[in-house]
Amino acid sequence: MQFGVHFEALAGDIMVHLMKGCYFNGLKLVGAVFAHKFTEIAKNKANWPEVTIPMVTLTSTSVYAALFWKAQGSPPKFNFTGNQFSKVYVFYVQFLEDLNKNTPQKFHKLMADIFAAIEDLTRTNKAGTDSKTDALAFLDLNGMDK
Repeated sequence: MQFGVHFEALAGDIMVHLMKGCYFNGLKLVGAVFAHKFTEIAKNKANWPEVTIPMVTLTSTSVYAALFWKAQGSPPKFNFTGNQFSKVYVFYVQFLEDLNKNTPQKFHKLMADIFAAIEDLTRTNKAGTDSKTDALAFLDLNGMDK
């Protein structure tokens, strides 16, 4: 299993749409229940709310798993297990922690930019943000090489 990070991909449309849907799209989700924590996080050098490392790593791992499933020919039975993709998750955690340690300004800007993109998406209520199908349309899975 090989993987890498395209820095821009972490704040790309698919990530923002999935994170909005998973963490900020409803009163019982993490973004609403723990809204006060994002205000506390805003006391960083960027002075802007940020998403957390676990939010980015879980979403990145999910995108990787979806692409892996598609690369396997979209089998009808596909068990998504934590153990199966734990190396991917750990890779993203280490990448983001290293980014924070080595270039904290870039780290905080990235995490704040992702939060701002989610907030903009929530505020403007763009079409397709509430549908898994529409969010996955950004991947163009049909045009992807097998």
